[in-house]
Amino acid sequence: MKKLRVFQTVKIKRRHASRAGLLIKRTVPGFSFGNLGTFFLFLILTPYLITFFFGNLREGTGEKVSFAKEETGSVFVNNETSFGREKIPLEDYVADKLARSMDSDFEMEALKAQAVLIRSNLLAEREEENGREISVADSEYGKNAITEKILEATVQTKGVYLTFAGRIVEGAYFAISNGRTRNGKEALSDEYSYLQSVSCERDFLADDFGSSFIFSEKEFEINWESMFFEQLTEDEILDRGQIAAEKEMEKYTLYRDSADYVLYIEESGAYAGGEEFRKAFGLPSADFHLEKEDGEVIISVKGAGHGFGMSQFGANEMAKEGNDYVRILDYFFQDATITKFE
Repeated sequence: MKKLRVFQTVKIKRRHASRAGLLIKRTVPGFSFGNLGTFFLFLILTPYLITFFFGNLREGTGEKVSFAKEETGSVFVNNETSFGREKIPLEDYVADKLARSMDSDFEMEALKAQAVLIRSNLLAEREEENGREISVADSEYGKNAITEKILEATVQTKGVYLTFAGRIVEGAYFAISNGRTRNGKEALSDEYSYLQSVSCERDFLADDFGSSFIFSEKEFEINWESMFFEQLTEDEILDRGQIAAEKEMEKYTLYRDSADYVLYIEESGAYAGGEEFRKAFGLPSADFHLEKEDGEVIISVKGAGHGFGMSQFGANEMAKEGNDYVRILDYFFQDATITKFE
C-alpha cells in the first residue's frame, strides 16, 4: 500500500506567495525560537485561550461535526533533532507548522482549514489511538516567525481534526491543482477512499499553474533509466477505476487517472509511477505531457503538488468568496467528518 505524503514544500519567489498558495520558508535572521519558542508562544496564546477555550465550530452548516472525549492539550509532539529531543505541546507545533506551510497573507478561513489538516495528520500518526505523544524529526521547527494571524487560526480551530469510518485521517494538502483534485481510491488504495475528486475551477489563476521543462533526448533517457520500475500489468492499472491510456512520443504510454494526473508511464514493459517520474525530472506536478521537438523533449505541466486532498490556492479562493473553514473542508473532504476534542 502506498503511503500518502501530505506535507509538501514547493519553493517559489516571495512575490508570488499570496496568490500561488505555496509553502514559504520565512526565517528571522539572527534569532531562533528553538529553545524559547514554547514559552513565548504560550504567552502570546494566553489571551486567545481565555476568550476562545473550545475553538469555533459554529461556522458553516455544522452537519458533519462530532465530539471525542479527549483533551488536545494533553497531547505532545516529541521532536527528535541532532540537538536532542524537545517535547512540544500539540497546538504549539501546529502553529509552527502552519507558519511554514501557508503564507499568513492568505485568508483567515483558508489558514484555519490548513491548521485542521496539520493537526489531523499529526494525530493520525500516533502509535496508539489514544496515545499522548507523537514522534517527528523536524529540524525546521522554531525557525519561522509566528504571526498573530497564524496563532488566531490555530486557536480558533483548537482540537479540530478529520475522521473517516471511525478513525483519524491524514490531512492531505498541496499547492495548486490542475483544475481537479485526485481520487484516493484510484491512485492510492481503498484506505484513502475519503479523498474524492473535486473541481478547483479557479486554480488556473495561480501564477505557477502552468510550467514547462526542456531536456535533451540524452538527458531524458538518463533520467528515465535512473527511476524505480514496478512489476505491473496493464490490467492491474486499468482495474483501479477511470484510467485512460494514451501514447506520447511514440513509445511511452501514459496511464492517467480521472483527474488527468499520470498514474503510471510505460515503455517496453517497464512501468514507473507518475510521482516517481515527477521526482526524477524535478516536475511540480504529475499532470504532464511529453513532446519531442528538434532533438529535445518538452514536458508541459499543470499544477503544483501531489493533487490529493485540499488545494491551498483553491481553499484561499473559496475563502475569498465568503466560505468558512468548515465549508472548505467539507468540500475537499466530502466523505470525512469534521471532529473536535471535547
